[in-house]
Amino acid sequence: MSIILGLNCNHADSSACIFKDGKLLFAIEEERINRIKHWAGLPIASINECLDYTKININEITDISINTNPLSNLDKKALFFLKSYIFGKKKYEIFNRLKKKIDIKKDINQNFKKGNLSKNVKIHYIDHHLSHIASAFYPSGFKESVGLSIDGFGDFASVCIAKCNYEKIDIIKRYFFPDSLGVFYESFTQLIGFKNYGDEYKMMGLSSYGKPKYYDLILDKVFSKKNKIKLNLKYFNHANSNFSYKFEGQPNQNDLYNNELEKLFNIKDLNIKDITDIHKDIAASAQKVFEKKLIEICEDVKRLNISKNLVYAGGCALNSLANKKIHETKYFENIYIPYAPGDGGGAIGSALITQKKRDKKIRFTNLETPFVGNEYNSKFIENIVNQNNELKKFNIQNFDNKKQLFKNLAKLIYENNVVGFFNGRMEFGARALGNRSILANPCSPNMKEIINKKIKRRESFRPFAPAILKEEKDKWFQNNNENPYMSCVENIKTDKQKLIPAVTHFDGTGRVQTVSKLSNNDFYSLIYEFFQISNVPIILNTSFNENEPIVMNPNNAIDCFLRTSMDVLILDNIMISR
Repeated sequence: MSIILGLNCNHADSSACIFKDGKLLFAIEEERINRIKHWAGLPIASINECLDYTKININEITDISINTNPLSNLDKKALFFLKSYIFGKKKYEIFNRLKKKIDIKKDINQNFKKGNLSKNVKIHYIDHHLSHIASAFYPSGFKESVGLSIDGFGDFASVCIAKCNYEKIDIIKRYFFPDSLGVFYESFTQLIGFKNYGDEYKMMGLSSYGKPKYYDLILDKVFSKKNKIKLNLKYFNHANSNFSYKFEGQPNQNDLYNNELEKLFNIKDLNIKDITDIHKDIAASAQKVFEKKLIEICEDVKRLNISKNLVYAGGCALNSLANKKIHETKYFENIYIPYAPGDGGGAIGSALITQKKRDKKIRFTNLETPFVGNEYNSKFIENIVNQNNELKKFNIQNFDNKKQLFKNLAKLIYENNVVGFFNGRMEFGARALGNRSILANPCSPNMKEIINKKIKRRESFRPFAPAILKEEKDKWFQNNNENPYMSCVENIKTDKQKLIPAVTHFDGTGRVQTVSKLSNNDFYSLIYEFFQISNVPIILNTSFNENEPIVMNPNNAIDCFLRTSMDVLILDNIMISR
């Protein structure tokens, strides 16, 4: 028997998962528990949730996997270190990070209060990009594929290309530090004023409103003409001997760019309080350059002639607008992006590689569903609701029949009520996929403003997502590709855009989620009931939160309901309405 604890630790989006004999039992990110976005550190609370949910004792764990390997690309690391980091503060950060990796077993035992790890537990350090690619390949269902991982950096590489089959994943090409498409995109996100770690999706949303007038300037000055993603380090700080990545607690990233980049655009200290054309045009230009460089990498991948199937992960795989361009090239017959392509999902990938090391013939199970987090039974939820005095002023209904609940709820959504939907097991990854979601009417032209006023209080340029019945997709979108994890922006048919204004972005696209009975029967049933009323097989779906991590438990959901103007809260089979 094998029980593997997979970790992404001491890095942004710290997380834990647990496998038993090849089956993924549970996965969670620490931010959901401590309510700090992108939290970085040792995810003790996540480990505790893994063990509590699965009723496994800590001393039963046979293996621990971590999605980093200090020995990966050691020759490249050592040479760069000697050239660049002998002087300056950077070397102390590097040594401290290495010490945390080496001390992982000791640190878990010191911080875990319910026992200790077995003396025989084995620690496995799995290459960062290998972990990403494994998290995409094994759930894909492909017998073989080419694997692609692109992010800021991991184990001194920013891009890795791999040959994948069920027996083994072999990395065959790497692009190394300090050149990085992820660093380029994060730098430009910071440049236009989005300073919080993980804000890249905001620049992506804004890019549709601008003109790519700086496209040629960026290509000419910021990148080398001789190398696809070679950066002109004149404009960047990340390779400097005193630059520090602040990955402890809430990530607080230093500026990756320097004053030379501001001079290039004749700007100074842009902020986001007043979004202007310069913000939009830089965003549009950076997005277009990112897409061009991504397609150049895909051309490299295609020339290797490994497979017609592509699996793609890493933080850059969250750029759903760029993912659309990959599909449009037709370079690959099949493309798979997992539900957690970022660093949190690396915990799952590292565990998959570790399981393969133990047993090459293992057959993995429960990898396709993102619903691998906490769930709460009806009695537990009912007790919490009954004990909360603030809820007594609202109308509370308990439904024995979920079909009737969904009929009633569909009608409320059609009447433009905004609904917090808390149901079943929590999703893992950055996106709410129907179990921890805010739901609304996509047909209302004012719904975007209504949600932002009542709950989200976020930038007006950011779009909301359409969740659609899988079998109806080709009638509303310009292709019939499955998109169960909102991985790709797609074109909405021109004649349909006016029918669903709340989920149609400025450029006529939507970051669609296809929903099937198999993937999420409850969410499917609710959308179906809305379809019967509205003749629209779509519901607006956005994450259940208010400038915080997605809600994890009933108390988080209730708190969000009480402090906002949300109209209806669903807690499993309980409906609470104002």
